[in-house]
Amino acid sequence: MKSLFLTASLLLLLAGCSSSIQTATQYYQFEQPIGASSRNVTDTDAQLRIQTVVLRGALNNLGIAMKIDSNQIHAANYNLWGESPDVMLTATAQQTLFNTMPNWMVIKGLPVITELDQQTFYELEYEIHHFNGDMEGNADISGLWRLYYTHPETGRRLISIHNFSQLVPIDDDGYDGLVSTLEATWLNINLNVAKQIEQARL
Repeated sequence: MKSLFLTASLLLLLAGCSSSIQTATQYYQFEQPIGASSRNVTDTDAQLRIQTVVLRGALNNLGIAMKIDSNQIHAANYNLWGESPDVMLTATAQQTLFNTMPNWMVIKGLPVITELDQQTFYELEYEIHHFNGDMEGNADISGLWRLYYTHPETGRRLISIHNFSQLVPIDDDGYDGLVSTLEATWLNINLNVAKQIEQARL
């Protein structure tokens, strides 16, 4: 009885101590370096405007998402993105496409441009349905992208819609491995998108 009481007291003490310990919050971002570069409109022959990436529901939270089962997503409490995922994914997409498509002027957003010859452009929309890890040790990015073409005489029209799904084994354990694999997967998705946009060009 005495030993049982001591054991119970020790467990209560440990519980009290653990509740007072604050877990350090870790912040993550994509590592993709941005090199010094420039591009003049006169050196390009097409313009591509990338809209802000849209992520479904809880995927756009700062907490890194983990798929627990087929119907449940958990957002981490202490492992967070350093910026909103939609902003991060949009910036990475713009940088990747800019570097991959040297004959294009690739910009973010839909700025108002009054110059007539710059009112003809292509427009890229991303809609992300999965942006998470899973319990089997994979990084999962899936969704769709749409390509539009706008001309001042004919207006805006849809050219094509493409679905994509990438389920990739995580390189290393932990959130570091998940983040690096998500970044590599997003890079590959955008490299493929660049090729398909070139082929779809009017």
